[in-house]
Amino acid sequence: MYPNLLSLDAPLVAVTWMFVFKKVWDVSYIESWAVVVLALVVWAIYASDRLLDQYLHKEHNDSPRHQFHKRHQRWFKMGISIALICSLVLSLFFLQWSIILSAIAPALAASGFFLLSIFSPPKQGVSHAKNLFAGFAFAWGVGAGLIGLIPQLHFLQMLFSAEILCFGMLCVINITAIDLWVKKSGGTDPDVDEWSLTLPLTVLAAFAILYMRFRSHDLNKPFYEAILVAAGLMYVINRIRHKFSADLLRVLADVVLLFAAFVYWTIS
Repeated sequence: MYPNLLSLDAPLVAVTWMFVFKKVWDVSYIESWAVVVLALVVWAIYASDRLLDQYLHKEHNDSPRHQFHKRHQRWFKMGISIALICSLVLSLFFLQWSIILSAIAPALAASGFFLLSIFSPPKQGVSHAKNLFAGFAFAWGVGAGLIGLIPQLHFLQMLFSAEILCFGMLCVINITAIDLWVKKSGGTDPDVDEWSLTLPLTVLAAFAILYMRFRSHDLNKPFYEAILVAAGLMYVINRIRHKFSADLLRVLADVVLLFAAFVYWTIS
């Protein structure tokens, strides 16, 4: 549980998928500082979100990660400040300006996520709007460091590319799954809760299958095979989630994303 408790799981997933997109988009190189900035910013956002949850809705956040952040909040606040300052310095003095411009979209999405977090009622169940902001802030952030290195395309074309949209939806599903598996939705209809995860998984899997069927010669076919594997694993875990503890389910949600990246590298 320590990667989750220390908020290190999200940066690990982000950096892993950054290298996946490097190969998917055939980017010749990744700026090393872009990897560092991505890891620092993702860690700072996740740690800040847990501290914010603990501050706003402390009576509803008794998970191990929230309690861990509460006990060590002084160190987390110090670490977040250092991470953000380092990210700002590295961005202004070491990264290409095109990469900074590409980061506007994930920054706006992350801002929308925090605004919804602040003004959401404490007993709200699954916030699909908040999860949408969080998932695409993550996906766009992963791609931002690469999009700025592809001069022949406008960064908006890549932010709304089929690959980013699929990965973004997978991230949204991942966050929603954790809400349903661990936090519980708080809804009155369990069938609605079930379909809020099953339906997007089905749509994502169907898109991946259609893409592989009609664009079978596309070099990005392995990417959609990996997305399909991730969707299938999420569905299986959802069906047998009662067999696992809440802590293990949190870990499995991250493992699915890492395993999908491994599948891509294996078959590409």
